[in-house]
This record gives sequence, structure tokens and C-alpha cells, in this order.
Amino acid sequence: MTDQLIGLLVGLAALTTATAGGVYLGFTSMVMPALRESPEAESVATMNRINVRAVRSTFMIAFVGSALTCLAVAIVVTPALPRLDALFALLGAALGFIAFVVTAAVNVPLNNRLAATKDGRGFADFERRWRRGNSVRGAVSLLGAASLITSLVV
Repeated sequence: MTDQLIGLLVGLAALTTATAGGVYLGFTSMVMPALRESPEAESVATMNRINVRAVRSTFMIAFVGSALTCLAVAIVVTPALPRLDALFALLGAALGFIAFVVTAAVNVPLNNRLAATKDGRGFADFERRWRRGNSVRGAVSLLGAASLITSLVV
């Protein structure tokens, strides 16, 4: 693979990872506090609707795109180790992929449990745990994107 194609792949990984990270942190800082201030049953119903829409939205391009491009970056830059640009790219790819793992291990199971509630209760406990996981995936996404971008300029 040429250096130009690798640079393009790293740039695409940085873009999708930063986009996903921005959505996560926007959710933590704006959406979840607004839901926390609403009546519990309303918050549960709204979050469940958001979760149904999320998997059908254009956000999935950034979410899945980040995971796939980060995996691809990790594969193509590994032979260039220990060059500094390859180290930054590999670190960024790993952080971007960690956000995907946090989603699968923390946020999706919590979403599924919330969807299974029949009485519209449990939002406070859900929100606290979900927001922690969401903050982690947002932070690692943005740090990953920054590391990917750094790999293009060192």
C-alpha cells in the first residue's frame, strides 16, 4: 500500500473516530442532563426511541466506519513500527477501537436492559452508568482521533 493510501486511510479513521467521539460527548454533556431533568417514564421512553433510531441513522457510518478503519490502520501501520508516525497511528487506532468495545460491552447492554423495562423506571441508575461508559468512549475516541492526526504530521 502506498504512503498516500495509508495517509488517506489514517485520515478517514481520524474523521470517523472524531465524529463518533463528538456525538458521544455531546450526548453526555447535553442530551443526558436534559433527560435526567425530565420525568422518569418520559426519559425512559425517549432514550428507548433514541436507541431505536441510532442503529438506523447515518451515525452508524461514523460508528462502524471508525471501528473498521481503525482495524485497517492497525494492520497497515504495524510493519512500519517503531517509526514515530506508525506509533501514533497504532495508538490512535487502538483508542478508536476501544470506543467500539466500550459500546458493545457497556452501553449496548445497558440500552437493552432499559428497553426491557415495562414500568418506565430505573432511568437514574441507567443514566449514571451509561453516562460513565459514554464519557469513556467519547474521551478515547477524541484522543484516538488526535493521535491519528498527529501521525500524519510527525
